[in-house]
Amino acid sequence: MRNQRRLNNDGNIAFGFIILGIGVILLLKKMGIFIPGWVLTWPMILIVIGVFTLIKHEFRSFFGAVMLFLGSYFLLRNEFDLDFGLGQYVWPLGLIALGIYLITQKKKENKILEEVRKNWETNRKSSSSFSSSSSATVEDAKIMDDSGSTLGGDTGFTRTTGTSFADRLNIDAIFSGVNRKVMSKNFQGGKITAAFGGADLDLTQVDFNGVITIQVDIIFGGVKMIVPPHWDIRTEVTNIAAGLEDKRFFREGGVDPTKVVVLKGTILFGGLEIKSF
Repeated sequence: MRNQRRLNNDGNIAFGFIILGIGVILLLKKMGIFIPGWVLTWPMILIVIGVFTLIKHEFRSFFGAVMLFLGSYFLLRNEFDLDFGLGQYVWPLGLIALGIYLITQKKKENKILEEVRKNWETNRKSSSSFSSSSSATVEDAKIMDDSGSTLGGDTGFTRTTGTSFADRLNIDAIFSGVNRKVMSKNFQGGKITAAFGGADLDLTQVDFNGVITIQVDIIFGGVKMIVPPHWDIRTEVTNIAAGLEDKRFFREGGVDPTKVVVLKGTILFGGLEIKSF
């Protein structure tokens, strides 16, 4: 858990520096100070995403390394005419790297599924006298990531269907879309990062007591959260050219003071939508 907290904090700090840098560049440009044209080009966006992802994952992210390489290559080629003779090899090498990544990821997934199966069978045998509560053995199964931390929190895992039994959120939607339905009955909050992507989060089956915090960082993306109408949701999100809407249908009984969700983070050129059934 200590490693996971440090990892999440590093990601939040990196995101903060990105927002700070963009703000400074825009301010200097408005003041008439010369800003090189390449600073606001699309290869720089790839570089920023690559650096952010690498810092967040302690420089052990294949995706971050690829984004950084592609951004750097196209920036040097387009703006400084430095091709290094790699132009004809970039896309073949990229496809090879993608193939290797998919193969290695599949092996990791198979290994994780095998560990889950073994843990589930062990827990089932050890709790045979409590067979009526076998669902608890599923929640006790732990999946470890590359850094040795449990994915999504202290306990639980996410099925390939998008159903999550984790107590904490850990969602990264970068150039992609994520659909997640959380089933935890001891929900502890977590974090959502959406960069040039989107996330749909269903929290209608979640239960908790007290105050929890969800860190939401969105840049050129969107997040939709479906929550029960009686939750007390408080927003402390910074909006920069972004939108935040609460479209819930409130009940006559009002909000439940024992279920408070605090949303924190930054939304830059994106949107956060909160709904209920």
